[in-house]
Amino acid sequence: MLQIGICDDETLLLDEIKKITEDCLQQQRTFSILSAYTDGKELFYDIQDGRHFDLLLLDIEMPGLSGMELAKRIHELLPDALMLFVTAHYQYAVDAYELHIFRYIPKNQLRERLPHALKDAVSLLEIQNTASYVISRQNHLERIPLKKILYIEKDGKNAVFHTAVTEKPGKSRTEPDTFQARHVRKTLTEIFDELNSEEFYFIERGYIVNLRHVTEISRTDCILADGTHLPISQNRLSEFKKSLNRYWRDKV
Repeated sequence: MLQIGICDDETLLLDEIKKITEDCLQQQRTFSILSAYTDGKELFYDIQDGRHFDLLLLDIEMPGLSGMELAKRIHELLPDALMLFVTAHYQYAVDAYELHIFRYIPKNQLRERLPHALKDAVSLLEIQNTASYVISRQNHLERIPLKKILYIEKDGKNAVFHTAVTEKPGKSRTEPDTFQARHVRKTLTEIFDELNSEEFYFIERGYIVNLRHVTEISRTDCILADGTHLPISQNRLSEFKKSLNRYWRDKV
């Protein structure tokens, strides 16, 4: 079941967005819980208290805590949540580039554009929630969601999966992630072929990185959201930049 949050300080517009969203999800037969807010601070407080959202529809031009600032704060706590901006000003798209905003919906085209954006968002969430890699070892079988894989490195004859773990009993969403490493007796080339996902990139002979967790690249390093620095092959740097740009562009 999808958890969806809607935030707009204009009550009439909030009701319209909620109605369009309800109708669209009903047509798609998508089970969801919708929560509406007229104050961005209230939405953020709920997230701080552990409330999870898969999808958020935010107005940008709100008094007090703007939609842009709200999105930045939410992204820190819910990096996997999809966010749609409802706005009359497209110049915000440049400022929010690093947040990977899923879609921008003009206020004067809500009924034309929002249903299509919601359909695409739900499809993407379904893929993200089901796409996984299965690790099979003696007496052990484990499914790892692709979105949780930070990077994979070579360690002798093994491939080591470094994954983020956020779902722990009693863990607050405001606590930092913990991490796990899993060893698989396969080559990185075998792993890369089995992943078969455009989200992964061979940045160096000994490393495969998940593009969704990359926040920055330098002339020598790839930097992940958790602060991890991974070496980049100089021969692959130019193509990696292009691939990362395409990935970021498509996400926006």
